[in-house]
Amino acid sequence: MNIIQMLEKTASEVPQKTAIILASRRITYGELKEASSRVANALIKLGMEKGDHVAILMSHSPEWVINYFGVIKAGGVPVLLSSMLKAPELGSLLRDSDAKILITEKGFSQMLSPVLPDIPLLKHVIEIDGDSYKRMVASSLSTLPAIDIRGNDEAAIIYTSGVLGRQKGVVHTHASLLGTPNIVSAGIGRGREDVAIDPVPFFYLFGLSEVLFGSIIKGSTVVIIPHFTPRAVLEVIEKERGSILFGVPAMHNALAMLRDEVIQSYDLSSLRVASTAGAKSSPRLTKMLEDKFNLTLCETYGLSELSVVSMSTLNNHKLGTVGKPICDLKVVDDSGKEVARGEIGEAVFKAPWVMKGYYKAPALTAQVLKDGWFHTGDLVRMGEDGYLEYVEKKSFIIVTPSGLKISPWEVEDVLLRHPSVAEAAYVGVKDVQGGQIPTAFIALKKGQSATAEEITSFCCQNLADFKLPKQIKFIDSIPKTSSGKIDRRRLKEGDAILKLA
Repeated sequence: MNIIQMLEKTASEVPQKTAIILASRRITYGELKEASSRVANALIKLGMEKGDHVAILMSHSPEWVINYFGVIKAGGVPVLLSSMLKAPELGSLLRDSDAKILITEKGFSQMLSPVLPDIPLLKHVIEIDGDSYKRMVASSLSTLPAIDIRGNDEAAIIYTSGVLGRQKGVVHTHASLLGTPNIVSAGIGRGREDVAIDPVPFFYLFGLSEVLFGSIIKGSTVVIIPHFTPRAVLEVIEKERGSILFGVPAMHNALAMLRDEVIQSYDLSSLRVASTAGAKSSPRLTKMLEDKFNLTLCETYGLSELSVVSMSTLNNHKLGTVGKPICDLKVVDDSGKEVARGEIGEAVFKAPWVMKGYYKAPALTAQVLKDGWFHTGDLVRMGEDGYLEYVEKKSFIIVTPSGLKISPWEVEDVLLRHPSVAEAAYVGVKDVQGGQIPTAFIALKKGQSATAEEITSFCCQNLADFKLPKQIKFIDSIPKTSSGKIDRRRLKEGDAILKLA
């Protein structure tokens, strides 16, 4: 099955079933099928050919979904751009991706206006909130274009800085994008009657493949939350009777830390499972979330290049782990030799849903894909019971002058136990000699106070001496990447833009 067949099959089975909800808007599967076909025919009339790259830069909305499927039905390759990026970054990615068409909104095109003239291959900028788009789509046929689409045809280019620390386009095919949604659905028990609450944008592989595609395959309903706040999530769960909550750990942590009386003021009885990915979860906060919301949290581990490779399920669930691998796994040392169970090493996976490669970057692709095995750059530990524990990215491990290694996560977990701490990040800040200063960045809870001496004393009671922060900095909030992860690179560089509390 390709991505088009996935949508067409569900739309033919349950055309009147609600597919997408945003606030008061409701779009059925039949409407999604017809609207995306109109976009496809409009693009073809505009001169788009099979294989052309079409950039999508839009807010988290039903229109994003309609236009993604429109590009796919027309035989194009969607280039998924983060709405969190600034104009110079987006201009660079538009050039790198060889996009011929940009589908966007007025606000984004105005922001991009200084850089658009410097993108020579870009022929058309289409604003979906403009009159010309509405006329173009309204006059198009709602029938599926007759274009031959195969499983190995490209279906997305997703930009990430993940494994190698620089922006690069991850190329996925129809087959690689459809490799895991059914597996994840089985793990969380997703079915046709489920209502998925989704604050995760579709320009992330987690949002696209596991939230959107997984729900479409099953005929579930996806409720979009365009801007995450804990209150917005609670309101939507109650209003739409949400049963599955997707999110990154920072979102789930914020919900776990809500006061009991706030949670109890909403009817959340429909909610049964949460799914998280994108960063390491705290077992303590995960347990708080499960207890407060009476649900099971299933953690998945994957990458933009490889989707899900390990996951907790309703039946295989152990806090502090990312469940069990769903594909071939090796845990290796720096020489490539497999380590014993219980020891830390780099995760190396082999799966049929691995990316096709990095766009126009065969040398970078060769760095991570070797003899069919994908080298993640992530440190993990495989337990004797078969559960996989994610430790940290190799590049974020702090190394002391004596050579001892510290995982930032275990120090952060201790810091978050302090009653005054809302957020914490532990990184090795570069010093003038090129070394690392183990530094704790802390954002305090509103109305709470703490001193560096108090934090240090608290750490001394809970951590080995070599793991203790050498300096503590209080800031208004911990900087995050667009996917909700701690922006460790920014912190490591000692970014002067950081606003001290």
